[in-house]
Amino acid sequence: MTMNKLISLLAAFVFSLSAFAGMSNSIEYTRVNIVGPAVKGGWDYNATPMSKIGYGVFTWTGTLKGGEQFKFMNSNDGWNKHIVATSKDEILKEGEIHHLDFYANKALPDMLDNKFIVLETGEYNLTVDLMSMSVCLKKAGAAVDYPQKYYATGSALDDKVIELTRIGDFEFKQALTCKAGNVILMDTPVRGGNTRYFIPVFEDVDLSFGKGYSSTLGVTSDSDTRGWSVTVPGDYMIYISCAGHNYSGRKYQPRKYLYIVGGCCEVSWNYDDGSNNCFFPNPEKPDELVWEGELRIGWKGNTEPDRFKILTEKSWTDETYHPYIGDTDAEGTTYIRTTDGGDTKWRITRDGYYRITANTRTETLTTEYLSSTPPDMSCETMGTAGVESADNDGVRLVCGNSCVELLLSPEPLDVRVYDYSGMTVEKRNNITTGVVADGLSEGIYLVSLRGKTINQTYKVKI
Repeated sequence: MTMNKLISLLAAFVFSLSAFAGMSNSIEYTRVNIVGPAVKGGWDYNATPMSKIGYGVFTWTGTLKGGEQFKFMNSNDGWNKHIVATSKDEILKEGEIHHLDFYANKALPDMLDNKFIVLETGEYNLTVDLMSMSVCLKKAGAAVDYPQKYYATGSALDDKVIELTRIGDFEFKQALTCKAGNVILMDTPVRGGNTRYFIPVFEDVDLSFGKGYSSTLGVTSDSDTRGWSVTVPGDYMIYISCAGHNYSGRKYQPRKYLYIVGGCCEVSWNYDDGSNNCFFPNPEKPDELVWEGELRIGWKGNTEPDRFKILTEKSWTDETYHPYIGDTDAEGTTYIRTTDGGDTKWRITRDGYYRITANTRTETLTTEYLSSTPPDMSCETMGTAGVESADNDGVRLVCGNSCVELLLSPEPLDVRVYDYSGMTVEKRNNITTGVVADGLSEGIYLVSLRGKTINQTYKVKI
């Protein structure tokens, strides 16, 4: 570093402290604008905003004038935060990654206020990553003919090929169990000379990049493309929209809670109450949550009286579950939409008692109509989805007086009692009779029975 630049840096630092004490000098990860004569908006601060596609990652596509300067601005409150080149009139070339400097100073010295230029006027795509403080330039390509099917492969999948599930004309989505490695998207089930590969904005970016945001897929015929990387092994969800061909991904974690709200629910659209609106986890299937209860058309008022949706938190701002098409008949199995698609709802056609099972991995919702009258909540008859009554296999349970007791079993069983949140309350192994849990508080519990031939779970009321 030259002595002149060092002096300028010190001057900029002192100026920031003295003149702008009380103004945040931190970089902001919520916005980036382009300014300078290279863009149509010129020095108009708000004329050329970039689009946010990830935390601290922004993209823009448009015309840049050859030989003219531009830089980036990063403030909601004026011209005090500059994102600039590391050298004067730094030439951006296609495919190169250039480092960025950041200064918080309303009077940035000319020596530090370095701009970028491109050599030729044209349509370009710029991507700014504030996490790595880098910028990448690509020429805007011709319209891409996107495929009707996508296939995932790569070392993270042991080079197996998995066809992505397509949901109508809405989106592709898939749960992937990955080890450390990379994931590649292609348009043929077998690699070949005509295979096209669909790639992220940044090669080798993490598979979960884009949570809450999306970026348009690029395309290449390069069979050596790296695609996405997986650093942390585990389950991931990926999504590709059919309309915009945008990709997003996230690390998959089973949900612990879900809440049903709607005009057919006990207290309508009020989620924060003591009604029976909470799903309970299936302790044997961590991807599933189950709700059982009564739904009535127009139970409380006339606001969408026969409809419901599902919340992931007691909040209107967190992720919500919807059908892909509004007023989808709830009964049967339908896909859940977790990406943005409007405030659509499921619809019931008859009053009664239902069992609703949400699989958060496959993103499906299965709704069963049980009866028009309240089901028996005793141990003898009440089971979860697909489970027959205890009488059919000779198992006898007693649930009451704060107690769960196994009276009889034709074979040794491992018995576990879970509370409504899926936590184990008590367990007994290899028993044919005996008290499993005592001193239970009033509420709903799950009782799991596992033996050589018996494999059942019961929902019981104490």
